[in-house]
Amino acid sequence: MRVIKLKALTGVLKMKKYQVEVFCFDVTVGEDYDWVKLQQLDIPAELVQKMAEVGIIEICEKGIRSDQVQRIYKTLRLRRTLGVNLAGAGIILELLDELEKLREEIKRLKKG
Repeated sequence: MRVIKLKALTGVLKMKKYQVEVFCFDVTVGEDYDWVKLQQLDIPAELVQKMAEVGIIEICEKGIRSDQVQRIYKTLRLRRTLGVNLAGAGIILELLDELEKLREEIKRLKKG
């Protein structure tokens, strides 16, 4: 087992009309694949289950993959700051993923 530490300041900073939220959490992951147990997230299990139902994350018997922890917190931030529902947050995350892929493709094409 190894521990991935994602450290940052916790709390909310309000600046004029913008709000910055920073999360801090530690996750312990296994060696085969990086898995996070749902209990480690400090988020209600029902909410995590709903995220899985709308396709934001995938849950298996081991928990969730560690790369999906960031998606959970992005979803929470979208809900809190923009007031979107889980389905809307899922669509936004998919669009952001697609945007990132396109940016990587542009970089690759510029290099080669």
